[in-house]
Amino acid sequence: MDRLTYSTLRVREEGSVLFARIHRPEAGNAINADLVHELNDVFTRASASPAVTVVVLEGLPEVFCFGADFRAISDAARQGQDTAFDPEHMFELFRRMAYGDVLTVAHVRGRANAGGVGLVAASDVVIADESASFSLSELLFGLIPAVVLPYLIRRTGFQRAHYLAGTTQTIDSRQAHEWGLVDALGADSHALVRRHLQRLGRLSKKGVARYKAYLRELSPISEHTKGVALATNREVFADPDNVRAIRRFAERGVFPWEDTVPAATATGLPAASLNTVTAAAPAPPPPGSSPDASTNRTHRPSHAPAARDEQPALPGPRAPSTEDTVEPQHHHPAERFTVLPQALGNPRFREAHGIDYNYAAGAMYKGIASVELVTALGNAGMLGFFGTGGLAPDAIDQAITRIKRGLGPGRAYGMNLLSNPQEPELEMRTVELYLRHKVRSVEASAYVRPTLPLVRYRLAGLGTDGNGRIRQDHHIVAKVSRTEVAEPFLRPAPPEMVRQLLDRGLITPEQAELGTRVPLAQDLCVEADSAGHTDGGNAYVLMPVMRALRDRVNREEAYPPEAEVRVGAAGGIGSPDAALAAFTLGAEFIVTGSINQCTVEAGTSDAVKDILQDLGAHDTDYAPAGDMFEVGARVQAVKKGTFFPARAQKLYELYLRHNAIEELDARTRAMLEDKYFKRSIDEVWEETRAHLARRFPDRLAEAERNPKQRMALVFRWYFVHSTRLAMSGSTTQRVDYQIHCGPAMGAFNSWVKGTDLESWRSRRADVIAERLLRETAALLGRRLGEYAAHGTHAVPALHGEPVIPATTAE
Repeated sequence: MDRLTYSTLRVREEGSVLFARIHRPEAGNAINADLVHELNDVFTRASASPAVTVVVLEGLPEVFCFGADFRAISDAARQGQDTAFDPEHMFELFRRMAYGDVLTVAHVRGRANAGGVGLVAASDVVIADESASFSLSELLFGLIPAVVLPYLIRRTGFQRAHYLAGTTQTIDSRQAHEWGLVDALGADSHALVRRHLQRLGRLSKKGVARYKAYLRELSPISEHTKGVALATNREVFADPDNVRAIRRFAERGVFPWEDTVPAATATGLPAASLNTVTAAAPAPPPPGSSPDASTNRTHRPSHAPAARDEQPALPGPRAPSTEDTVEPQHHHPAERFTVLPQALGNPRFREAHGIDYNYAAGAMYKGIASVELVTALGNAGMLGFFGTGGLAPDAIDQAITRIKRGLGPGRAYGMNLLSNPQEPELEMRTVELYLRHKVRSVEASAYVRPTLPLVRYRLAGLGTDGNGRIRQDHHIVAKVSRTEVAEPFLRPAPPEMVRQLLDRGLITPEQAELGTRVPLAQDLCVEADSAGHTDGGNAYVLMPVMRALRDRVNREEAYPPEAEVRVGAAGGIGSPDAALAAFTLGAEFIVTGSINQCTVEAGTSDAVKDILQDLGAHDTDYAPAGDMFEVGARVQAVKKGTFFPARAQKLYELYLRHNAIEELDARTRAMLEDKYFKRSIDEVWEETRAHLARRFPDRLAEAERNPKQRMALVFRWYFVHSTRLAMSGSTTQRVDYQIHCGPAMGAFNSWVKGTDLESWRSRRADVIAERLLRETAALLGRRLGEYAAHGTHAVPALHGEPVIPATTAE
């Protein structure tokens, strides 16, 4: 037996198996640069050895691997050194484990967190005992498991990986086994390892090397994925806020959300050792338990956030004037309040966007939120966002010209701006178009993080007025459904992007300086369960959390009053009750979506509108998304009268089970060709191939080398085709219509049933907006009257200020 000597590992070689045990008990088996270097060396040795075919990676009995070494990061920060751990070595280690020419077996006992989960996910075989648990705790410190996620998604699928990263919750070994993160599970994991090695030890070096080389060709992890992962990792570990949070925890044991030092840690490990290469901290508490109970902490209530100095939406105790939007009436107590629609929301939103009501209609792709829809709303004093997704710059240019021509003097409009990581140059061209047309308002959609074009748009509209106040000519309404996505919009533009724009002469020095004093987006639209891409969030949960985040960032950044961020609501708003709920939750404006798709002005087919008009609240379902098919992202679409959700799911399941079109059995292939595609798979590929040759020749070359990717592109064709069918109103494949829609449509249909708006042919975008706002205001008036009728003298308003009934005000 040949013993190899390392400082962070205990390594031994037994025949065709090389055992490497992570041994950093003083740091909770945390990952540092030495460990990554030594693990890479182990795999180099194993690859070069003619005998070794298997590497078994182990940890300590109580902890497999806990992640990056926060103590090392804290020490570097204190000494003024670079705090960013070079993620490329870790990424390449994972890639070598997954696709190098030896088989990797992870033997997991105890805790695996963050980077430790990455080591597990990159392994070929994962064997765990019943004590094993798995977590991704990065977001607790503002970090992202960027290097881990590509390998975790490869094992568990997108949504399960997303759940682990997004919730930071811990799963036990049984759950991990069900999800595919663990391959074999048992009380005696050592016996399981031995049984597996009996078979794996019989494999030849040449056979294993060829097999792993074949897996490399099938790998979904591209160089683009690597680039994004490394850039994201470097960004979050260089963020001063994150470094401060890490130092605070490493030096004092205090989590980012805590005000005081914890009494103890649950693990008994030093605070500085609770980390990960792509982040870490003690894993979050199990579902149903409180953080204090799970971490043995002394509970200390946090301080309530300071009240915002806002102009109340409803007037206080003063003599009414002609400008009042709430008019006390001296009648029956339940009827004494008349609320006008202009009272709903924050007047600063109206002022910023040049509109009369705190109401906007969100963009719907391919011009479904059409020129006619945007101009109708604009002329009615509301804000409509034109749907630019999937449209070429020339078509967007023509649309802006038509919108401006159709609007009355001083009327407002907005344009959608989509994040486009596949074609960043197209995103920049779109921004240049908006700058040329002096577009004042954009809806930023599908952003995971700020981009250079988005920052350019925002900063290019900054200046000062004659009184030295910041003038903001460009307004971003950022649609978000997660706090970690929201926070960068609440902060000033990333300094490195500002410098890049300044160096390229795309902004002025004054704009660069002003950009440090304002948020990237002054309007945050919190999107709950909605049409199309959605996290299916709950507005009752999201709105308070997002408002608290906004308040905290406003205090930390000390923005001037004219730059404070407003929070609005979208998703599920299809009736006055829903709109009032949004305003009551603190929404300063509302954004509707699905209900506008079923109007005269919407740029889709009459056949789609006929379907939408008859939907109920439960007639939508989640389906795989065509634009993010391979990673399992989902959209919400109509299920009533269509097979699209079921067929889309079937395609995704086939993609997961097979590695090439050629693996499909004859019956399945015939089903796809006869029922789904209505043409041969070869014809679908030729059409797809021609498109790629025109637009993405590099991706075409990669697809022709990779059978699984080619299969994904063939399946993705169905999603494009189903959208075309719906928008054209094809009568031959009506069951394949892809219609993005949320449950708000069913709620709206229920509300207008039996009225003049029951038929979509009577629904005009401006009419339903005015009706919705008027009925919402009337409903609020009735609620306020009910308060007064029960003897309440100070009636809560929408933004924290009391409304005093007329009898008290006098």
